[in-house]
Amino acid sequence: MITVRPTDRLFFAVRPDAETVEAICSARRTLCEKAGLSGPEVPPEQIHVTLWRVGDYVVPPTAEDIDAIVRQAGTVEMPPFRVSFGCAQSLGRGALVLSAGRGGSDLERLSTRLRDALNPASAERKHAFRPHMTLMRSDKILPERRIRAIGWTVREVVLVHSLLGKATHRPVGRLPLRGRQLALPGFDF
Repeated sequence: MITVRPTDRLFFAVRPDAETVEAICSARRTLCEKAGLSGPEVPPEQIHVTLWRVGDYVVPPTAEDIDAIVRQAGTVEMPPFRVSFGCAQSLGRGALVLSAGRGGSDLERLSTRLRDALNPASAERKHAFRPHMTLMRSDKILPERRIRAIGWTVREVVLVHSLLGKATHRPVGRLPLRGRQLALPGFDF
């Protein structure tokens, strides 16, 4: 029996703005220097937080597939929100990540809403989601370490087409966050 392996993946993510990406890359350099970490780094243009993996494909998704997914996800309502990452640590397979602090629950809520919109049958199941941003892979394990928090205002969700095993990410859809905003002091939406 021949096993056909997927070559393509679609996933929804949030991506930091350019200024925040610079701060993230600077924090990564500092962590590498202080902890003696080395290994393949996630390119700056691919730094993101995965919210929901739509699926893996053995045949690349068509424009019609992508349009249908974006339309379905477009039913999700969520106002823009602040998120910050203030902890660095190694997770499985040597992934050095930043873990979400403030705004982490908003990322969880957004992930759950995407899941429910795209896969209503799974809405009853508990959805394990740990908001994090992978920075690199390293053989050396870094225990949890506090860092100066790095944050930004999440204003959109991006549908990303990834070529598996090729480190290629291409944005194929964008959904601006929208919905009722609460006026909270100290937050800039």
